[in-house]
Amino acid sequence: MQPHQPIRTGWTATSETRYSALPRWSRIRRSAAAVLVAATVSSCGTDKPTSAGDADEARVAVPADVAGCESFAADGATVEGTAGLPALRLPCLVGNQEMALEDLGGRPVLVNLWASWCGPCREEMPVLQAAYESYGDRVGFLGVNTQDSRSAAISLLTDVGVTYAHVVDEDGALLAELAARGLPVTLAVAADGRVVDRQLGPVSSARLEELLSQLTAAP
Repeated sequence: MQPHQPIRTGWTATSETRYSALPRWSRIRRSAAAVLVAATVSSCGTDKPTSAGDADEARVAVPADVAGCESFAADGATVEGTAGLPALRLPCLVGNQEMALEDLGGRPVLVNLWASWCGPCREEMPVLQAAYESYGDRVGFLGVNTQDSRSAAISLLTDVGVTYAHVVDEDGALLAELAARGLPVTLAVAADGRVVDRQLGPVSSARLEELLSQLTAAP
């Protein structure tokens, strides 16, 4: 189990290891201000190439048992400053709904950034799914599929049997805002929207239990 590290205001990158580096073809489209912050912690390759099959990506069906985003309906309460998630709107993998990350509703949420090309993400997904089956009635589970193709993402969810909800971050905007070096990243978000802890790199069963205990113990 990795030693517990409290959340740090401003999301300064740390030396934690076992990230999966971003793919060479990926470029995070950032604003000029975000580039200045992220340039010190990651490098970008070329843009993801387009192909004749891109149009078919939108028609790849998500397994029927994967949850939608209805349970994350905004309640109007947000956190000021750097204590909460950034103000980003991302589409849900299921249906046509968009979600505002800064307002995930009035319950605690475990947020996991992942991609199909990320080996450590694949390793930890069964652990996250097992936790969802145990804690899903008390804690929301939200995956953020990052800089990925729809077909590859859905294939992984199908193979592992993941059923919690996901949003799609095609450009890696959340990863850039967090100034994280790579994937996976797991965030513990309290019911009031504060990010109370984070895990950089794959999460073990014991570490995940620690994050969830913090969320379920909070008033």
